[in-house]
Amino acid sequence: MKFEIKSRFDGKILFELETESIKICIEAAIKSGANLSGANLSGANLSDANLSRANLSRANLSGANLSGANLSGANLSDADLSGANLSGANLSDADLKETKNMVKTMGVEAGNYYWKRFEAGLCNNGYQFKVGLNKLRKGEIFANDDRQTCTYPAFHFASRSWCAVNYSERPLEALIKIPKKAKINEPWTTDGKASADMIEIIQVFDVKTGEDVTVKYK
Repeated sequence: MKFEIKSRFDGKILFELETESIKICIEAAIKSGANLSGANLSGANLSDANLSRANLSRANLSGANLSGANLSGANLSDADLSGANLSGANLSDADLKETKNMVKTMGVEAGNYYWKRFEAGLCNNGYQFKVGLNKLRKGEIFANDDRQTCTYPAFHFASRSWCAVNYSERPLEALIKIPKKAKINEPWTTDGKASADMIEIIQVFDVKTGEDVTVKYK
């Protein structure tokens, strides 16, 4: 079957190939060095595709399935990604400047409440936490690259159910609030968590018993 990649602006064919799928066609175009700037890829199934370093500036990727795709180093500036599925995609070093209609899944804002799980003693990742405001150590610079799924230094948090599934072995869970002055990093391809440079611990619970043990960590 012949697949054609056309410009979204004038319908000009940017690349064409007799092959099995649009994904293979696009991967072949990138490998050949074809310029896919302005390509119309709306609704394309590109799951797990290797799109590393592709020039997809101004491309129409609305509704495309990009789950698990490798977009590292890709130029997505001015691209339309409205409704695109980016779950698990690799966006490291991708150019997202002026990218249109991307919506972050969690929608984290200052003042929002989330959950975080801890080791015994309310410890996590080498930090000793307490009820109230917790900040990064002096001299640490918050890692805020939203193209990365798990940045550090940072305090990560998620929904209560996500924490329960991913950190079931940790004995403590806490209700946290994002302070108004906090810097927030919510990755475009979040695996369910986001991070901030400071968090406020509101309540602490024993996971096994459900007991409120906040007073122990004030």
